[in-house]
Amino acid sequence: MAAAVAVLGVPSDVADELLVFYFENRRRSGGGPVQSWRRRGGRATLTFERPEDAQRVLSRSDHALQGVQLTVQPAAPRDYGKVILQGLNPQSSLELVELFVEHLLDCERDAYSICRSPAGDQALVQLQVVLSHPEFLALADRVQSRLLDGASLVLDWVEQTDSILVRSPHGNQLQPEVLTLYFESRRSGGGRVQAVRLLPGGMLAVVSFQDCTVVDRVLKQPHQLPVGNLKVSPYYDFLEPPEAAAELQAAGAGVALPSTLPVAEAATRRLLQSTGVLQELGASAPECILRCDEAGLHISGGDPTQRQQLREHIQAALHAVAQERLPCSAWMLEFLQLAEVREHLVERLAEHGVGACYIPSAEEVLVVALKPSVAQLAASLLDSFLSSISLPLSERQLLALASPHWAQVQAGLRCCLVRLAEDGEHLEGLTLPGLEEENVAELKRGLQDCLPDEVLVTTEPGRLRYLQLHRHELLAGLADVTLLPLEGAEVTGLRLSGDTWACRAAADLLQSLLSAIRVRSVVLHLPGMSRFLLEERGQAILQGLERSFCCAFGLENLQWHSPETQHKLETSQDPIALVCRRDSLHGLKQQLKSPVEAADQPCEANLEEIKGLLAALQPPRMALSAAGQEGQTATAVEPLVDVPPAFEQQTSLADLDVMEEGPLPIPGPIPSTALEEEEAELLLALQQSMDSARQEVEELARATELSLRSEQEQPSSPDADILSVMKASLEAAAATRLQVYTTLEEEEEAEAVVQELEHALGMQVREEMVQNEALLSLPALCLDYLAYLERKHAVRITLAGPVATVSGFLDYPVAATRDLALLLARLLRVGVAMGGGDARWVRWEPSEQGFPTPYSAQASALLEQAWCCGHKRMEVFFDGRPFAVDFERMEEYDVGSGCTLPIGRTELQPPLASPALLDPPAEGKVKLLLLAEDSAEFQTTVQGFYDTLGGLHSQLCIVKLEKVMHPLLYQQYQLKKAAMEKACGHRAVERILYHGTTEESSHEICQHGFNRSFCGRNATQYGHGVYFAVKAHLSAQDRYSPRSPDGNKYVFVTRTLVGDYTVGNASMRAPPLREGDATLRRYDSTVDNPKNPSIFVIFNDTQAYPEYLLTCRRVDPKGRPPRTSW
Repeated sequence: MAAAVAVLGVPSDVADELLVFYFENRRRSGGGPVQSWRRRGGRATLTFERPEDAQRVLSRSDHALQGVQLTVQPAAPRDYGKVILQGLNPQSSLELVELFVEHLLDCERDAYSICRSPAGDQALVQLQVVLSHPEFLALADRVQSRLLDGASLVLDWVEQTDSILVRSPHGNQLQPEVLTLYFESRRSGGGRVQAVRLLPGGMLAVVSFQDCTVVDRVLKQPHQLPVGNLKVSPYYDFLEPPEAAAELQAAGAGVALPSTLPVAEAATRRLLQSTGVLQELGASAPECILRCDEAGLHISGGDPTQRQQLREHIQAALHAVAQERLPCSAWMLEFLQLAEVREHLVERLAEHGVGACYIPSAEEVLVVALKPSVAQLAASLLDSFLSSISLPLSERQLLALASPHWAQVQAGLRCCLVRLAEDGEHLEGLTLPGLEEENVAELKRGLQDCLPDEVLVTTEPGRLRYLQLHRHELLAGLADVTLLPLEGAEVTGLRLSGDTWACRAAADLLQSLLSAIRVRSVVLHLPGMSRFLLEERGQAILQGLERSFCCAFGLENLQWHSPETQHKLETSQDPIALVCRRDSLHGLKQQLKSPVEAADQPCEANLEEIKGLLAALQPPRMALSAAGQEGQTATAVEPLVDVPPAFEQQTSLADLDVMEEGPLPIPGPIPSTALEEEEAELLLALQQSMDSARQEVEELARATELSLRSEQEQPSSPDADILSVMKASLEAAAATRLQVYTTLEEEEEAEAVVQELEHALGMQVREEMVQNEALLSLPALCLDYLAYLERKHAVRITLAGPVATVSGFLDYPVAATRDLALLLARLLRVGVAMGGGDARWVRWEPSEQGFPTPYSAQASALLEQAWCCGHKRMEVFFDGRPFAVDFERMEEYDVGSGCTLPIGRTELQPPLASPALLDPPAEGKVKLLLLAEDSAEFQTTVQGFYDTLGGLHSQLCIVKLEKVMHPLLYQQYQLKKAAMEKACGHRAVERILYHGTTEESSHEICQHGFNRSFCGRNATQYGHGVYFAVKAHLSAQDRYSPRSPDGNKYVFVTRTLVGDYTVGNASMRAPPLREGDATLRRYDSTVDNPKNPSIFVIFNDTQAYPEYLLTCRRVDPKGRPPRTSW
């Protein structure tokens, strides 16, 4: 680790080598090996290899070279924000130098500043952005690579300076006392001044600070004194005028130069500047004179022996300096840093004869003294040197604190610092003893003078927003008043505070601005627009339009809140049943009865009764006419009853029914047997038709009665009313009214704003569609949930058959669609074909005399699905009526009527094949059914194939898909499946797998299935069996499905019974025995990886059924596109 030492006052005629040799001579200078050195004028910087060498050099003060006294001090750190250009042509203009710097730095004029030396051969460049060391080296290389006005330049770095060069305006004389007080005040941004040195003529001065970091802060601020504006710049010795340097050198050429003792610590230097401390240190040698500045403590006068003794005494005293630390608040530290307060504290310590000083820091006050007892005494006296004041404030006086004149009032206080207390009801302050009454009186006068006048300008929120957006520069220009925006629920506007005349003038100006603003209402019918505009994304669109068209939008009428409570469908995950028909179509009941039972039941109107009724209803003339036709010997027979003429007109079908129910009189002779039979059969058919119509009417009346009774017994649910109200509310909310505030007077320009708004918002609307057959028959609770989703996600849901369209802004429909999909996933499916399923559900009604009544196909499928899912209870709507089904007790409960009926489940023998499979193959051949590309079966099968192709997805196209019809093989497969499910405990034993093969083998597999006799052609790694792949990309490889001469590839989509499997090996010709199984059963198949299998091997020919034969081919990049695109 190296250590740097700055050497001051080096004569110009001393060579660099001589200077370095001197400080490397340990006997003469106390130094050691020098690592590097650099010299600029009379100042040199030496860097020693060992820090202890540098410390010994600094500890000695008698450094003299060629009869000249040298001053040493710790070197300042490097300043990365400043560089120096050396070797300039003195005749080069400043403008040329500036152009060179701008080209060199690639920057603008305001990014740097130049201070040129009086000789013109050097220039200090001060940068706004600091340079890193690599950047400095690159910049130095660029400077050395070119000439400027014929001169070779060198770029060098400089140390941080602790001094500034001050220039007096208008040729006025500078005063050191004034400069000291000014640069120690807060207004200048400076700090503790170490020394002020006037240069010859008195118009230039070098001001040195104790802290070098103060210099940058001072250089960034303007400085004004009563004599005019001061010009400040960084100070380096090469920037000092030649006459000042000559004077300084002449002053240092005397024989009796003072001895300097370096003082490294700032606290110690501060102590030495305190009153009485130097007198106390120099009491042992009154002939010597002590003076302290930034270079250290100078000892002059007396003889060398006295100076040396005094030096050693001072070194011992400074080594034993005592420090006390007093924790203080930031507010008290700010007070102690005031220049007036520091001077007062110095005076008070001097009055008490205490040689100490107070040094405020970031978190504490450091008390420094030569002795510990003195430091403790000074610390105890600090509280007695301070005093506090308090001044209560009224509500009106609180407004005075916001006045721009309040800062002037605070600055006018004498040694006082005030602030508003934490309770906000009074002022609290710190001051010095004896100044309390003076400062309190000054505060009261200042508060009275700063009390503002108030004027309230009320307006609409939108107009206020327009002023804030597009008239903010004008509002900021009202410097004489204070503007306070009011955006509360009751009052909206601006409160003006300030002088009376200024407030009135500002109020008149604001009123004229507000009256020039035009308001236009825009009604937009977009779902969820209120939520979107109140969010950040909608706000961004409105802000862009406000900037483009110089307008403002009023959003004070927009409101949107998500529902506070969850819907009951979200709080429960029970299955939801759709509305379906309870009974089958008319006539299904009779289909369940046997033909014998149907024949034994008497007909409601038999043929004999119809014949008798027909004879009884014939008029007399018809009977006589008929008798005449029978023959001459026939006897005329009169009717048993005379039918009045009005009877034929009044008799209706209902009357006919009533007559049919009573006993029918048997007429005497029956005319014309053939004609009578024909008419009786016709009337019988008519009667049966009327019975069917009457039965339907009676059932409808009974259903209506039960529905009314259910409504009377149960309290009416408010869901329907709430749903209608919510629908109306959502429709009203969809029509959002927006206020547009602008100063455009032309109707066309205002219309352009509205059109652009509608276009910008319309571009953000999205639609999501959900298709599901369950949407055709949603229960009322689900419809209410859809309304809930509209409120929750701020969307509009429109149902059109089995399609739900969700409209809204951006991602709102996506979230609503996700919830809708979760709802549909919970719905029990009823879309089952008639007669489908593996079971039929029936109920036993008392009126059916022990015969079961079947449910409809939809209801049966619904009950079967709930039964298979393991639900114990289910609520469902049959024909719009609520029912509850208990699967544990096997009962159906009619909620409306309160009736309970037993139910049952009868399993049907599943067919071993579809009807197409049961058809006998033509000429003993297996059928291959070509599937249409637009069929659902084709789409589903090919999609599963492409989903597992992996990297081959873009290399294959589908030629055709054929369904294999092999009844015998399918029956064998189903028998094997039933046996395996029984052995495996009804676990899932079947998988859809893929098997690639050749064209010739595909014909054999279609005819005979998968034959183990051909195993081992492609693989035996996991056993000598038939191999199947979980993913199609393995079977589609040319190794397993080689191309035929015409370029086709053949892959079977199979149903494979994998059952229980284990890992296989090449020696297996059958699955291994199960471990720990007493029945010596074998596994059903083998795999490559039991945890995540990708290959299955079976050893039984009936374990797989080739369901589909998929023909594909590789895509030719130069050929035509594939016929099937996925």
